[in-house]
Amino acid sequence: MKTNTTRAKVSVSTAAFFAAFVLITAPVCAEDLNAVFQQGRAAFYRSDYATAHQLLSRVAAANPKHAETNNMLAFIRANHKMDEGTLKQKYATVVLPKVEMQDVTLTEAIDGLRALAKNASGGKITPNVIIKGEDVMQRKLSLALSNIPLSEALNYVTQLTNTKATYDKHVVILSGTADVLTTEADVKPSK
Repeated sequence: MKTNTTRAKVSVSTAAFFAAFVLITAPVCAEDLNAVFQQGRAAFYRSDYATAHQLLSRVAAANPKHAETNNMLAFIRANHKMDEGTLKQKYATVVLPKVEMQDVTLTEAIDGLRALAKNASGGKITPNVIIKGEDVMQRKLSLALSNIPLSEALNYVTQLTNTKATYDKHVVILSGTADVLTTEADVKPSK
């Protein structure tokens, strides 16, 4: 009889722990999405339609049936011509659900981000990234992120590998920070 009582206590304890875990973790994701929505809504009402479009597009991707978000996005599309924006803004609209990389080279990390971005955007966006320098390609990193825009993921990668990302019209160029400093020094006129 004691064994049945013990099993019942363990089952109840396990169920209570699981329920508490779900209740604790669920609001965090909802708060993050709500914060993005509130920022997008504020930008919309101050007529910063480019920022509003970027933020509200992230909300719409996570919750396509959110009526207020869809109404604001429809208004922006109908009344304000939105340009394609910069490549960095375009990459900011792609939210990667989970990025986990352990002891990979920069080349492998970029290949992984390409695949994740392509999946997250439904095949619409595949990042175009060029890595300059053989030694830069071999730099190692480890990364664990969740629900992060592609542009921010690229920012973390550059910080971890001590590289600099230069956004061009159609490509992101990653180079070593020493290369960037040398190039800037060469461009400045001497006095």
